[in-house]
Amino acid sequence: MQTPFIFIKKHNQKYKNYMKALTIKNPWALLIAQGIKDIENRTWRTKFRGSINIHAGKDYPYVSLTDQQEDLIRGDLRYNFIKRKFNCSAIIVEVDIVDCVLNHESIWAEQMAYDVCPETGMHILRKGQPYVWNWVLANPLLYDKPIENVKGALSVWEPFLNK
Repeated sequence: MQTPFIFIKKHNQKYKNYMKALTIKNPWALLIAQGIKDIENRTWRTKFRGSINIHAGKDYPYVSLTDQQEDLIRGDLRYNFIKRKFNCSAIIVEVDIVDCVLNHESIWAEQMAYDVCPETGMHILRKGQPYVWNWVLANPLLYDKPIENVKGALSVWEPFLNK
């Protein structure tokens, strides 16, 4: 798999007041910022398409990765660099939400169980399981300087930046 080229963007503080944000825990926010992770999994669907700020949450929890995910990031210099460079509780990247689907083929997408209809070949989701929507992300623009000390929020929110 080819490593994506990461663009670094200088941000205009006043402009960023009008862009929505989404808080994501680390290490996921860091992986999105480097273009390594292309999916954000949520229990709710979004119809929003366009640019959004990614806010790295205040905590850095332990997470377990799949073998495929570990192989992808093991020794990745981009990930090791950004982990040292950015603090938590900061807006670190602008990214485009380009789609919102179920069962995306990315290794970062959480999959839902389904059965195949023998007559039509259609996938039928199994009853009783919670939906996991895969938000498809593209075009990360890493900020040259993160916007630090920003308190996150649930859902999609508007940062109040008064510096």
